[in-house]
Amino acid sequence: MIDKPAIDLAVGQALNRLRMERGLTVTSLATRAGVSPAMVSRIEKAQVSPSLATLSALAGALSVPVMALLAEHEQAADIYYVKEGQGLPSRRVTPDHSHDYLLLGKHGGPGGRFDAARIRIEAADAGTLPGYQHEGYAFIHVLSGAATYRCGGEVIPLGPGDSVSFDAKLPHGFAEITGDHIEFLTVTSRPA
Repeated sequence: MIDKPAIDLAVGQALNRLRMERGLTVTSLATRAGVSPAMVSRIEKAQVSPSLATLSALAGALSVPVMALLAEHEQAADIYYVKEGQGLPSRRVTPDHSHDYLLLGKHGGPGGRFDAARIRIEAADAGTLPGYQHEGYAFIHVLSGAATYRCGGEVIPLGPGDSVSFDAKLPHGFAEITGDHIEFLTVTSRPA
């Protein structure tokens, strides 16, 4: 059985996480729920045990069941399982380039954002390869084909089995598809 302080801590953490995921301030959540901002703050800090009526009002304001505020976070986490060859078909389009890819996983919340994809770019269809730059980190692992990858001032030759990871604030992107295609796994993270 969970003792009272642990329950208060779990409720406070769940409330904070749900509020942040929705981009709400303490005041805006309090207004929606019809409680004081001080009460929301005290609940998030596990300084008070909220009544069932308060929990119900907060859950309603967050559009979640009351149980979402009582569940331990580990039990409420999303898990995505993708069988080989499957994923969410997606398409990247820029003015002179497009390619299809399979989105393999995507998570986001107050801690940041994470995306994973399997991408194949045919040299014949590459056009002008897009460049990227953002906060966070990136990882690429080549499955087949060959290309050069630009990362800051470096140009890195990539082939099957090669990997590169880097701080994504550097300008980055494929410089040239040097074989008939490049197929790779990519994982990116971005801060909240």
